[in-house]
Amino acid sequence: MSRLRRIEHGGRYFFVTTNLLRSVPKLTADERSTCLECPDKSRAKHGFSLFAYAVMPDHVHLLLRPWASSLPEIMGDWKSKCAAALANERRTRGSIWQKRYFDFILRRASDFGDKLGYIHENPVAAGLVARPEDWLWSSAAFYLKKTPVLLRPEVFDVPVDPNEPLWPVPWR
Repeated sequence: MSRLRRIEHGGRYFFVTTNLLRSVPKLTADERSTCLECPDKSRAKHGFSLFAYAVMPDHVHLLLRPWASSLPEIMGDWKSKCAAALANERRTRGSIWQKRYFDFILRRASDFGDKLGYIHENPVAAGLVARPEDWLWSSAAFYLKKTPVLLRPEVFDVPVDPNEPLWPVPWR
């Protein structure tokens, strides 16, 4: 089976999901917090904006925009650092994350809003909490201005027009 090529253009907005290997135990509360320390350290090194996140027991969702490094560099570094930290906490060796990850390019303002909502509703849909802002390992509380969050996302002013492109397009 052939693999799809990744689009690595800078300045694009991405919704990313990465999963634990099926054979790896689910993330504990402390381990989910550890997973949030890794992207914060990588932001300055790789140059990207993180707009939303949710660390679930068996996967992670991110909404980000690379501007200095490519998405594969960012994800490779984050998964590597996070896996090392988790292996150290678990006193284990070996892979933790699936090799690949899913990415979706956000093209329009409506894509941004849709994915932002999906990320924040994910813990509710999974039956982990009753309200999105109750999940500690999510940026939902930041957006709802309820409580401080473990990892502060960047603010993005979504265009009012849902069809507005998120980056310059040649026909405008």
